[in-house]
Amino acid sequence: MKISQPKRIIGCSVILLILFLSFLPGPLLADKKMLRVSSETAHIYLNPDKNSPIVATVKKGTLLTLRHTRKFKRVWNQVIFTSEKSGAKAGYVHDSDVERLFVVTNIATLYEEDKQEKQFREARWGMSKEEVIRLEGAPDQMVESGELEMMMYQERIKEMDCFIEYIFEKDRLIKGKYNFFVKHEYKNDYFRDYKKVKEYLTEIHGRSPLDNVNWLNPQHKEDYSKWGLALSLGHLEYNSLWSSEKTEIQLRLYGENDYVKLEAEYTEVKSEEKKQETKMLL
Repeated sequence: MKISQPKRIIGCSVILLILFLSFLPGPLLADKKMLRVSSETAHIYLNPDKNSPIVATVKKGTLLTLRHTRKFKRVWNQVIFTSEKSGAKAGYVHDSDVERLFVVTNIATLYEEDKQEKQFREARWGMSKEEVIRLEGAPDQMVESGELEMMMYQERIKEMDCFIEYIFEKDRLIKGKYNFFVKHEYKNDYFRDYKKVKEYLTEIHGRSPLDNVNWLNPQHKEDYSKWGLALSLGHLEYNSLWSSEKTEIQLRLYGENDYVKLEAEYTEVKSEEKKQETKMLL
């Protein structure tokens, strides 16, 4: 694989920088990777969540030892710190409250994210539960159903509450889902929610090549003011599709029994070889 000229230049610059830093004294290249509190005060939480219990509050300038270079939920650092009362303790500090006191020395990691395609958020198909927990932190809920296990995280996306669901089969990630839980008295408002989520997915994956408006029962088709009612009765469904070599994404707005559901489901696309292996096991 050819490397473009800009990347070749960046790579050479990084090597020269590392060689230069290796001759400098001090903690920059020490084994322990340190963070320094940059806010006036910073809370350290039991879990990577601001609703989690606070285990300590530290002042500006406090040094914290980083346990993992990978962030949890993109913005949380797991750290070790010393408490006057109980000695060494671990917790999570928000990225906005600290600054790094080290540089990345593993050149291979500079392009690692480019080489490894992400299928659902920061995760890739086939990851174990432990690997996903390293990315997202401890789940808010865990559910088992037969051979399937699901880890659920509550979050707000586009100003709407939703569950982010990671679904595993035999400890292997096979599916992901955004499950939005919104409630409107005026049911036509659900179409606005669908548009917001579609815009969110379009920002990540580009325009959907396939958009459908399906009338399963045309009773209210000619009266737009009742389209929301038709949706809640299961008469109408909206969906958009995206696909890549390894992932299929379906955004759905549908309903039944006066209840409306809005969800985006990511599913692993199995290669022909994997499909044949699955058939042999059946």
